[in-house]
Amino acid sequence: MEGIEHLVRPRTVAVVGASRESTKIGHVILKNIIENGFPRERVFPINPNVDEVLGLKCYPSLNDVPSKIDLAVIAVPANVVPRVIEDCVRKGVKVAAIISSGFREVGNVEAEMKILEIAKRGGVRILGPNIVGLIDTVVSLNASFLPYLPDKGEIVMISQSGALAAALLTWTKLKSIGLLDIINLGNRADVDESDLMDFFSKDPHAKAIVLYLEGVENGKKFMEVAKRVSKERPIVVLKAGKGARAAEAVKSHTGSLAGSDVAYDAVFKQCGIVRASDIRTLFDYALSLAMLPDPKGENVVILTNGGGAGVMCADACEELKLRLMEIPEDLASALRKWMPSFGSVFNPIDLTGMATEKEYYGSISVLLNDERVHALITLFSHPATLNPMNVAEAIASCVSEVGKNKPVVAAFIGGKECDDAMKFLIKNGIPTFDTPERAVAALATKYRYIYYKNRPAGKHLEIKREKDSAYEIIVRALKEGRNLTQSESCEVASFYGIPTPKKFVAKNLEEALRLADDLGYPLVLEVESPDIVHKTDVGAIKLNIRDRRELEDAYDGILKSVKEKAPNAKIEGVVVRPFVKEGTQVAVGMHRDEAFGPLVMFGSGGVLVELYRDVSFRVAPLTDVDIEEMMRETKVYRVLEGFRGAPKDANSVKNVLAAVSQLALDFDIISDVDINPLFVYESGCMAFDVKMLLKGVKRHSN
Repeated sequence: MEGIEHLVRPRTVAVVGASRESTKIGHVILKNIIENGFPRERVFPINPNVDEVLGLKCYPSLNDVPSKIDLAVIAVPANVVPRVIEDCVRKGVKVAAIISSGFREVGNVEAEMKILEIAKRGGVRILGPNIVGLIDTVVSLNASFLPYLPDKGEIVMISQSGALAAALLTWTKLKSIGLLDIINLGNRADVDESDLMDFFSKDPHAKAIVLYLEGVENGKKFMEVAKRVSKERPIVVLKAGKGARAAEAVKSHTGSLAGSDVAYDAVFKQCGIVRASDIRTLFDYALSLAMLPDPKGENVVILTNGGGAGVMCADACEELKLRLMEIPEDLASALRKWMPSFGSVFNPIDLTGMATEKEYYGSISVLLNDERVHALITLFSHPATLNPMNVAEAIASCVSEVGKNKPVVAAFIGGKECDDAMKFLIKNGIPTFDTPERAVAALATKYRYIYYKNRPAGKHLEIKREKDSAYEIIVRALKEGRNLTQSESCEVASFYGIPTPKKFVAKNLEEALRLADDLGYPLVLEVESPDIVHKTDVGAIKLNIRDRRELEDAYDGILKSVKEKAPNAKIEGVVVRPFVKEGTQVAVGMHRDEAFGPLVMFGSGGVLVELYRDVSFRVAPLTDVDIEEMMRETKVYRVLEGFRGAPKDANSVKNVLAAVSQLALDFDIISDVDINPLFVYESGCMAFDVKMLLKGVKRHSN
């Protein structure tokens, strides 16, 4: 991205608001810049009231600096910032990092828009405002009020929270986890996470990108960038706010299942982003992704000096679907040389508690030299007689000499001495953890990322649709200020190739009886109303009506129940339609997410869909790969494949998902689609119940 290189790797830096007072942010930032290795001769303090700060000549304004300026770090009161940005424009400053607060975060949106307008007009990029700053270890720049540079590494940390960025600097330092950059985004008036991901995807120093997100404002931009970047660099995200829900009070089934976090989860899967559950796993995954070479196959071997640790590790491998290699006899024979007679050459390979650094080195060398072994998990349980550092040094030496082209992770289980050994191994490029489960999760993440990276882009299924015909129905409902009725929803669905039963609306009982005679029994009756979303809840549907008497009773019963339970609902008649043969019940739907757009759902169908929650989501447009993955995430897909019965026509469901995706893209006004149940047969499918809701249309009940 244009200008980002001047933000991250500036040649010259000005600190606007530099101060002699040690408690002022401008003083702290200037001190951090010059004391952490950035060349003093390329740092320019700006303050019209003093001549010198920290031994550097101070300039009244940016325009007085006798040098070009790449980065201006601004630490002045909010009301002064617009004038400083104007100076940046006049001086030709590339990027302004605004430490100052008092903008959108406190409701002062107008002031933030003003500085952004000035900056854009003059071609100045802005980081912030309201940031703690940024750190880059390549040019030794600490343009922040964080106390020190991290250990040098290959992990980029981008955080929407300044406080968390500060805390993670300390945390990673204690864990000996190296970082390349730390960048706090603040209010994201201009530069955002997408811009930075794009830049670091091309940076030769960066091996993994870590994001702390609270929300994404431009969902389309985020997805476009993340899909491209994840093919070049792994992205690990810690997303806060899992409990947030969409604000609308009355929703479709799809809408009530589609909390905001569901959309983020779907986006991360589609974009190849690895999601972490907490800070620890965030860096566990980042270490694995940044340090480990790509495995050349699926054969994983566990090496341990304790049977219990090995069993726990094997259990974790099975849970995370890592394939433990069957040890062939020739490899077993080579390994026996490095263990006592009561050791085990099964996988996990148990060297026993008698193993020293010599046995670790020898057995690891055997495994890494064998082309059939693709990845290694090394476990060490600390016996009182052996120094963990000796084993760590042996592992690091062997990996360096023999196995740099294979992923190796380790777990050291014990006390303080094991902590020191873990830090040593991490510094030597071997991700090391304090439990077998964490080591397995880190390796499994590497395998998962390899799948993402190599996953085909997929193609969009072609949908034969009658868009103009659907448009006429939707426009008519909008002009009348209402949602689509059940019949209209089915008609729109049929225009997009979704099979629906024929429906006829009766205005009175006589019409219903006449339609029934024409159609034949059994039949279904249901109320025709744009205001009723869930008909079962208000007794607005009757199934399997077998004769005229049952139809008369059902007709009266439906109208009576609706008037009692949904008295404000507008009733436009009663639908009469043939009874559809039941098949495997699935649900297909769409809910329009504010940030990312149409969120398409697939899962188990029926009235208990919200209770079972056997559902999966992806963001439209959907490729055939997206559709296949989302269907396979559910339990009901196994039923479609033939679990305890004949296989069902899964391809017909894929066509329905593609159709709903296209429908949502064609009509922004549609907020929700519910097809539940969608009956799936051995050949074909049928949308038994279809609902569509329109944005901005009020519903009177249910």
